[in-house]
Amino acid sequence: MHDRSGNPVSAAPGLDLRDVCNEAGRAALAAATAKVIAYWGDECARNLPKMMTHFTPDVEVVTPDGSHRGHDAVAALYQKSFDAYPGLTVDVTASFAGRDGQCVAYRAVLYDAEDRGWLVEGINLMRLEDGRIAYLRSFADAPRLM
Repeated sequence: MHDRSGNPVSAAPGLDLRDVCNEAGRAALAAATAKVIAYWGDECARNLPKMMTHFTPDVEVVTPDGSHRGHDAVAALYQKSFDAYPGLTVDVTASFAGRDGQCVAYRAVLYDAEDRGWLVEGINLMRLEDGRIAYLRSFADAPRLM
């Protein structure tokens, strides 16, 4: 695709397959997928201190409820979830590469205090810095009782 002056235009800015379908792009996607699986492992274990080691100190986590910046704000966000849902399982269903970030699709089940399962399906967009999550935006359905 080209603009009126004949310059190439990406149909999806930030997702140019020439940039992501090479060795560096595949390595970035593998690193992001491994990081999110490790982060979810600690989240499923409800181990907040260990889970927070996966984030940079100035991390920004954006959820449908708003933006949370820095370790204290992000830890408070997760603690609220841990209190409401003492159990969690997560399955990664797909991952997608981008130039400056990666997306990971997931299927999660939150378990409340009465052990009822609440299904959540979504996609996390994330950017890593020095092997840790610097930005995470969650696009997810509202939890629904299974």
